[in-house]
Amino acid sequence: MVKKHERIMLVFKEIQTEETKKIGQLKKQAFTRNRKLNFEDLMKYIICRKGLTTAMEIDNYYKNIGKKEDAVTKQAFCKQRLNLNPEVFVHLNKRHVKRVYDDPNYKLYKGYIITAIDGTVLEIPNTEELRQTYGYLNPNKDDVRKMARARASGIYDIENNIMIDAIIEKYRTSERVLAGSNIYNALETLGDDRKIITIFDRGYFSTEMLMFLLECPIKFLFRLQGNTFNKEKNSMQSDDEIVGFKTNGNRLAYISDKYLKQKASMLKEVPLRMVKIKLNTGEYEYLVTNILKEEFNTEEIGVLYSKRWGIETAYDLIKNKLHIENISGKKPIIVEQDFYAQILLFNLIQDLKNDANYIVDENKNKQGKLKYCYKVNMNILVGKFREYIIKMVIEEDAAKQEALQMDMMNEITKNLVPIRPGRSNPHIKYKGRNRYMQNNKPNS
Repeated sequence: MVKKHERIMLVFKEIQTEETKKIGQLKKQAFTRNRKLNFEDLMKYIICRKGLTTAMEIDNYYKNIGKKEDAVTKQAFCKQRLNLNPEVFVHLNKRHVKRVYDDPNYKLYKGYIITAIDGTVLEIPNTEELRQTYGYLNPNKDDVRKMARARASGIYDIENNIMIDAIIEKYRTSERVLAGSNIYNALETLGDDRKIITIFDRGYFSTEMLMFLLECPIKFLFRLQGNTFNKEKNSMQSDDEIVGFKTNGNRLAYISDKYLKQKASMLKEVPLRMVKIKLNTGEYEYLVTNILKEEFNTEEIGVLYSKRWGIETAYDLIKNKLHIENISGKKPIIVEQDFYAQILLFNLIQDLKNDANYIVDENKNKQGKLKYCYKVNMNILVGKFREYIIKMVIEEDAAKQEALQMDMMNEITKNLVPIRPGRSNPHIKYKGRNRYMQNNKPNS
């Protein structure tokens, strides 16, 4: 088995390369002078920040690298950040994701990479500049305070716990448009020769989305919204059959892309498999797919769709344990730096989690039968990663670096939580004012 921590360390080694530095420069002269806060330190700082005040983050970082006397001022730090291209974190994440799938031991489900796409709304600092850049809540209510928000979308590998691609955009951007970009970016990263299934929640299926996906080398699985495509639903004679989806007539009016509209008009109808599943509530959900019954039977399609919940738990980790909405500045460039750095951090932590859970499973086999299966505590894992990673990165002695890694893994795998079957996780939406106030950040 590939040691995931070695793959994690490669990310930090790549930060030292001229290629990465060049991508990270917004101006040619940026990061060329020998300053106290150089390109490498800035990158490591942003990836590993803990959400404290900027002054405390700077102080802690320089303590960790053993250069407290070289700590820069908050003003100098903020000035350097304005020279950093957020795309550098996208580049590093893409390289890391490629290495995940270059490892022959990555997980498949019935021969497929199982991915899910979903979007989420992000809270960002409520400044006029960010409201103008990304948009805001309550746009039509003059007597209600407008709250700055952004929209994010990601395509997530459920079996390997990897966010293959993630995008932050304006709040009003269509989730379907973002989903199309996620798919394009994922195929660019993984290649078009892998067997991929992508699962979508309600609201994503449309004639235009269908036309787009027919151009892509992937299988798809949608859940239809309650009051849509009723003619197709009512035409079903069984719980699992091929149904013709009309693509002409009034449905052409909702297609904005000229090429896809012409294609839909020419096809007139697309045969798709529709599966009707009865829920515990007594209601029915309708799933639409191009997966053949020979590969997944009716029951297996239902099980496959239930795997979509994995992206919900991924967003929970990103928001509530990595605190991606705790933005460290009020400029659009800082929002993007923090977002893409935290997506990279998420994948590094998930890689470490996979390694830790492998060790837990190995220890479980040695201990014999237990009442519950166990997994690592993600709060502990995130905290230990941030505690150890900088020490590991700056340690030049390979044996000492390995010892630090072992200490970190030992502390992570000692703190476990049981997996209790039969528990459900209700989707709770946060309501109210911003959770992360720029003038109320923790100091320790």
